[in-house]
Amino acid sequence: MNRPARTSPLSLTARIASVAVLLAGLTACANQTLLSPVHLENYDPQDLFYLANKGPVLTEVVGNPFDESKLLVDNRVTSAMTGANFFPKLTFDTKVPPEQNSPYHVIVVLDAAGNTRPERLCANPRDADRPEASHSPGDAFRIVAVYCVNDRRLSSISGTAPRPDNARDPRFVNLIRQATLNLFPTDNPDRRDENRLRRLQ
Repeated sequence: MNRPARTSPLSLTARIASVAVLLAGLTACANQTLLSPVHLENYDPQDLFYLANKGPVLTEVVGNPFDESKLLVDNRVTSAMTGANFFPKLTFDTKVPPEQNSPYHVIVVLDAAGNTRPERLCANPRDADRPEASHSPGDAFRIVAVYCVNDRRLSSISGTAPRPDNARDPRFVNLIRQATLNLFPTDNPDRRDENRLRRLQ
């Protein structure tokens, strides 16, 4: 008699998390928020445990589209990001102790220009800089976020959403949380053994 294949708890958790990310993405689309994640083969979910143990992940917030201080906006971003991924829960901050000495960091670009290229941001965050521009209330708000190790991209997220009024706007907080959730999935299909073998054949 054939026995049903067993699923490891970690694998089951990863699958549940993947479904949850998909549902979050569908909810985002329903709210006119469109996010496109990219996870490269060198993105390893196991690295998240290292990040969680090291302390806050160094986060650089580029841009300030609101009539609020840069410090306040940066703090709103890292506060919304903290705990927004599945497991292990990560914290984020714009400043970390020098002794932390971690090669991992995140760059978040607010109201990014249309030509902002995620693949270039890890090596040169200033690539996202642009002059201040005026926006009408109906203009979409574009966000780009990149998870890096040194100057290499591991994953990224880009997308658009209805323009929030300020950094306290629940729509803005929800956008940042959705972006964080998609930036740090608990599974990377490209790293599964069967997929690696298939590519080698």
